[in-house]
Amino acid sequence: MSSTRAVRMAALGIAALAVAVPFFTATTFIGDDHLFLAYARHAGNPLVAFVSDVHGGEYYRPFPMLVWWLLSRVGGGSVPFALLGLALHLSVAAAVVALVRSLSRPVAVAYTAGMLMLLAPQNLQAAYWFSASTDLFATLFTVLALVALRKGRTAVSTLVLVPALLSKETAVMFPLLAFVVLDEPWRLRLKRTVPSASLAGLLLLVRRLVLGGSGGAAEPPASWPAKIVQIGSGFCRLFTGESVMPSPLALVLGAGILALGIAAAFRRRDARWTPWLLVVAGAAPLGAAPWVVGARYFYLPAVGLSWALAEGLADRTVAATGTVAILLMVLGGGEAALRRRDVLAYEQRVAAARQGVADGVAAGHHVFHVDGGIKDLDLALKEEPPLVAAADHLLVLGDVPASFAIIPAELAQTASFLRAIPPIPPSGAYRFGNARVVGLARRGDEPALDEVIAHFPDIRFLRLRPAPGGSIVARDATDEVKQRLDAAEPDGQN
Repeated sequence: MSSTRAVRMAALGIAALAVAVPFFTATTFIGDDHLFLAYARHAGNPLVAFVSDVHGGEYYRPFPMLVWWLLSRVGGGSVPFALLGLALHLSVAAAVVALVRSLSRPVAVAYTAGMLMLLAPQNLQAAYWFSASTDLFATLFTVLALVALRKGRTAVSTLVLVPALLSKETAVMFPLLAFVVLDEPWRLRLKRTVPSASLAGLLLLVRRLVLGGSGGAAEPPASWPAKIVQIGSGFCRLFTGESVMPSPLALVLGAGILALGIAAAFRRRDARWTPWLLVVAGAAPLGAAPWVVGARYFYLPAVGLSWALAEGLADRTVAATGTVAILLMVLGGGEAALRRRDVLAYEQRVAAARQGVADGVAAGHHVFHVDGGIKDLDLALKEEPPLVAAADHLLVLGDVPASFAIIPAELAQTASFLRAIPPIPPSGAYRFGNARVVGLARRGDEPALDEVIAHFPDIRFLRLRPAPGGSIVARDATDEVKQRLDAAEPDGQN
């Protein structure tokens, strides 16, 4: 191994170590993670998602669901999922290096592209979120399939594409991505993409048959001008993050980074626009999303963008590239520190809610409302050992609209007024084994407090409050809530 390559490998190793630590200090189960865990806990057979609609007509991503089902049985809480996220993210960065090298680009460009993919703050935010494994799986297998196709291994490429297509629908863009990276005449390119195009078409057919339609969310989509703003903002924040810098500065700096990358493409004579075409092809599915908000949406397009910016750094000194890497690590470290703070606060609130509900269950209560800003609280608490035994008779409502809950069969009729209209998911429920997970009312559609009490006279209202020493406790505020309700004017209820 040459000294130059050894330096590059050592630099990547240091970056990988810096990236790895937050996966175990700044991650936890949150948001949609609890939907995946509900599937893992209630689905008796991990293969059921391949052949039947368990996701309420919304999406078809059975491969990650299989992995989650298996990992949930390993034990160790969130650690196996943190290891999975880290392994996938490191593998994607390595696959980007392999892809750029297969395109006969200089070694320095390839390793710089891998470094940018690895260290981009928004890519890390996607990788930290366990349920974004759908995007990481799809991106990894898509890039590996492109590498195999570049090397003339069409059969291997088609085989590797299968788990990508079964991980997220964005992988159906593979034929277009393949057309971009192949360097034969266009007729031969089309011929070589036929197997992958046929496979993508088959996946869309199977998806439609399983879901009973085209699938998708029932929420009203953003307008096209709003989507354009969301997409532009997402790209601008890819290398600046969203929490450390003030938002206006992050957007301006991010736009400047994109402009420098485009300017570099005009200056170069070779591989000028190929990476940018990959960006466009990878971003094409974003128009189908109702709202393009979240780092995970930009993970696949980041492959092309990392390569494009690496080309822009190709003529710079090693010191300049190293400075960029250090700045990205600083930004990523800042984002991770803020995320760790939020994760610790979140876990405190969940623990307090768990204790408060457990105390209420011990006192004979079964319906609770917890004011604590925790999405999908019902699912989160029913994963906890103290409450698993009571889960078949327990309903926990929260103050975050459009949360998901498993409504006990004995309360299904009584609680029907709580459900979102139009339903979330579109068919009305996720069906995980014997459990039906339903979406509760959206923001602005929540039922009035007196209606909730009328349906559940024994409901207990818990409020999470700070306690001495920085801890959080759940305080039973039922009597206070009812007194305020009795004293309120009829048209002044909250």
